Amino acid sequence: MHHMRYLKIIPQLILILVLLQACTQPTPWNQYLGPDRNATISGTEILGSWSDKGPKVLWSLPLGEGFGGAAIYGDEVFILDRKKGESDIMRCLDLNTGEEIWNYSYEAKGEISFPGSRTVPTVDKNYIWSVGPLGDFYCFDKETRKPIWNHNLLEDFDRELTTWGVSQSPLILNDLVIVAPDGQKAGVAAYEKITGKLVWKTRPLSGYPSHVSPTLASFGGLDQVIMISPFDRQDSTLTHEVVAFDAQSGKELWQYLGLKSFLTVTPAVVIDNKRLMLTDCSYDKGYDPVSIMLEITKTGEDFQVKELFLTEEAGSKMHPAVQYENHLYLNHSGNPNQMMCLTMDGEVVWEKGSAPGFEMGAMILVNGLIINQNGKNGDIHLIEPSPEGYKELGKASFFSSSKSQAWAPLAFSQGKLIVRDQEKMVCVDLQNLAE
Repeated sequence: MHHMRYLKIIPQLILILVLLQACTQPTPWNQYLGPDRNATISGTEILGSWSDKGPKVLWSLPLGEGFGGAAIYGDEVFILDRKKGESDIMRCLDLNTGEEIWNYSYEAKGEISFPGSRTVPTVDKNYIWSVGPLGDFYCFDKETRKPIWNHNLLEDFDRELTTWGVSQSPLILNDLVIVAPDGQKAGVAAYEKITGKLVWKTRPLSGYPSHVSPTLASFGGLDQVIMISPFDRQDSTLTHEVVAFDAQSGKELWQYLGLKSFLTVTPAVVIDNKRLMLTDCSYDKGYDPVSIMLEITKTGEDFQVKELFLTEEAGSKMHPAVQYENHLYLNHSGNPNQMMCLTMDGEVVWEKGSAPGFEMGAMILVNGLIINQNGKNGDIHLIEPSPEGYKELGKASFFSSSKSQAWAPLAFSQGKLIVRDQEKMVCVDLQNLAE
């Protein structure tokens, strides 16, 4: 009788152990902009200030020039590197040592302006998905370290190779992998993530091919994929739009025409279950920035889009804003290039107003602290987010090249920050100071 009682308890104990193990697993930065694609992560303590020597550098290694960022899953780092004009290279590195575990290279001949990689791989337990600057869309098996399927987005969807190439960081939703080929045959496309079979595709987008990756949101209880399409100043038939599609079917749900952009690199970012933030540069005023907050609601089967604010006082043309408590922080892309703080109503609370600016560097929020990279020289700044003003807690330099152009997205997991410029990638321990 006691034996039977123990047998009944065993499954419960196993479940508890599985749950405990899941709770202790580090949160992976397994895709563009982190676990929720909003440049924010919590749960890992980091140093609250730095000495003059900065945090400890764990390793660095050479990279081909480019702007593609890393993804982290477990103790492995994944980055799509590029040999100029010749090939793309998927590289898997040890997070703790920087040692290359494996790589896979495929031919991708061609040149683009501002050469090199563009995107961040998306990684789960078994697979890696990536898109190269010439539109090569690959799925790699981690176990075999080889591709199991591939497509070319330019060829499949009749898209021209534009000046700066293709910039797509794949989005995973359940059994689907979603990208935006932004071609004449489809704007957004979803595939079975393991077989590579096309599941659905949308109508072509209305504007010039963009460099923005899709955003996943849930408004009105419905998962939806949001894309931004820019205006073309040389072809008036190509007009701007922000558009949402049902993530399961590709059906169009709503459209917004108030973002008059012409570059479009920065994706839409979900603020909560009703609000969506857009930041870009407006064609109305040349290359000047703009930021917009939308409210998305649903009545019956129809969605309504309300513009909560539109400001031309602040905006970023490369990386999204981060939200901390009731304020937004971004690297303003106007003149001067300064970090700014906004209210949730779009009012400017402060701007840094003095050197250094942050140019087109990336910003992430780690456990309530901002990590901000100077896009011109690659310096990393630790900042306390506060509406009271700019509060720097530390600064560190890792790059010496005069050709830094450190515009790549950052990656963080297990206390370790991955940064890069045009020549190398560096792993920094944000839990320990340099000696």
